[in-house]
Amino acid sequence: MTQVIPQVGPNVTQINSAEFVKVTVYNQYPYTDAANITANSTYIIQTSGNTNWTSIGSSSNSVGTFFTANNVGSGTGTAANVTVLTFSSAYKSETISGNVYDPLGGLLSVGAQTRNLRATSGETIIALSGVGGNNITDILGTNIRGSEVEVIRGFYYANMVLNTANGIYPRFRGIVTSYGITEEREGQDDNFIVSIGASSYKTVLENRIAGRKTNKESWQYFNPTDTSMDQVYAISGVNFDFGITPKTSPVVPGGGGFPGNPFNPDMGPIYDK
Repeated sequence: MTQVIPQVGPNVTQINSAEFVKVTVYNQYPYTDAANITANSTYIIQTSGNTNWTSIGSSSNSVGTFFTANNVGSGTGTAANVTVLTFSSAYKSETISGNVYDPLGGLLSVGAQTRNLRATSGETIIALSGVGGNNITDILGTNIRGSEVEVIRGFYYANMVLNTANGIYPRFRGIVTSYGITEEREGQDDNFIVSIGASSYKTVLENRIAGRKTNKESWQYFNPTDTSMDQVYAISGVNFDFGITPKTSPVVPGGGGFPGNPFNPDMGPIYDK
């Protein structure tokens, strides 16, 4: 499906930045034992086991590490097969952090992203146009929903060399929540526009309902001997006015005067029980 877009002639010097998109598709395959790893395929380590993952192309033996296998492995470790798609709005191929981004130029459109100094909810749309009819089946056959999306912006020097030292800035990271396909027909040719909608991780977490509830059943589902929530039902609906003034009234022994009266120095404050 990769299309190499030629440079735009004299206008290429006017391009000082580009968007770089990385989509990680988590294929719905069972975990693969290290001994069944396929060379030149991409995986994410699920369980380290006693497998030496670095000997077959991984940069680490840690769970969650992505790598492209260069050989079969051995041992008790497992990995999940993933597909990593990388493309950009640049007009030449670029390599960033070991990932080669295919140049799509003006065929790639990336929507605006919320920019803030703190974590914010946000969504973006990534549209890829000019997809041929013979490639649309590849897209429909991909489990794109639930995939991870990372968008970075790269800035170029005046000589059209990408500033990989300090000109690369993350712009968005989230999950693909939807996608759509639009057909455009020109003469006898069918072209498609594929748009994917992605939500930031903050939005996904805000809409997620998970975790334990504060009751006995939910707590003991994970640990049957845990009694820390056994009294929750007994105190449910009870209001606790923490921090208010105690509801007591002072009394004076022997009547008359008041506590602390300078004329009766022996009278100190005595309160009701």
